[in-house]
Amino acid sequence: MSYDCRLLCERVSLSLHRNPSFSLGKLSRELHASQRTIEKAIIAATGKTFRHLREEIMVERVRSAFTSDPTRPIKGLASDLGYKSPRSFARAIKRACGSSPEELRSRIIRDLATAETTTVLA
Repeated sequence: MSYDCRLLCERVSLSLHRNPSFSLGKLSRELHASQRTIEKAIIAATGKTFRHLREEIMVERVRSAFTSDPTRPIKGLASDLGYKSPRSFARAIKRACGSSPEELRSRIIRDLATAETTTVLA
């Protein structure tokens, strides 16, 4: 079966935006395409591997969540993003951006405070 790489990559991206914890196997079953076909489509459309695309989307969702609500509990965020445990979520964040969810939240809060200060001074 032949696939349009961009279209398949869009479908993968939409699924990952809904649930960034999806595995390649789960997406393969959901989209009725082989894991290898999905990997090849993602690489062709984005130049990234499935893992890198998934991590990018997850970090984007986490940053957005912490930006809109910096006090949001990490356990709740992990659950909302489809992770079965806060520990697996923390490992995924650490692998994706090199810091724990707590460190990432602190950095985002600091960046928000800096942006606010800059806006007030301007």
